[in-house]
Amino acid sequence: MGLPAPTATPLPPARGHSTQHRPRADRDTFCAAMTHLPSGVSIITTQSPDGPLGCTVNSVISLSAQPPLLLVSLATTSRTLLHALHTGGFAVNVVSWQQRELYRRFAQGDPLRRFDGVPHTLRDGQPVLTRTSAVFTCTIEQSIEVGDHTLLVGSPIEASHDGEAHPLVLHRHRAHQLHPSA
Repeated sequence: MGLPAPTATPLPPARGHSTQHRPRADRDTFCAAMTHLPSGVSIITTQSPDGPLGCTVNSVISLSAQPPLLLVSLATTSRTLLHALHTGGFAVNVVSWQQRELYRRFAQGDPLRRFDGVPHTLRDGQPVLTRTSAVFTCTIEQSIEVGDHTLLVGSPIEASHDGEAHPLVLHRHRAHQLHPSA
């Protein structure tokens, strides 16, 4: 049984609120301020005809518990996005402290070489990194273009976690390890 084609729906402007004449924060100030927001780090992975692809993101949220849905934001120009849309699925690999060297590699490294020497398996047709804090393999329910990014609504086929792995968190461009509370 094939997956339905993902749909892209632009968001309408909010009623009674026009942004045409409102000033916006400049990009550099906005980006600098956002570094003060601690965020989890994930690597989104998918398959391509040439093998696995992936990129680092810090924008994954739980969207709904019933039905289980999550939201991922990827640059609209991303190869990972293009192939996720083509295959109809992706995996969210929540980066653990033990994998901290991977978050930069998947953010800045050559997209075609990011998986070189990186242990992974295939689950539900998607590449899944080993030693992650958590993994979600997803089908795409919906895609929505917003600004220079595309939001993917994922429906998890499988979710798993490692209670012993400590997740990686970024704050002001620095990696930090979270420890379970006592």
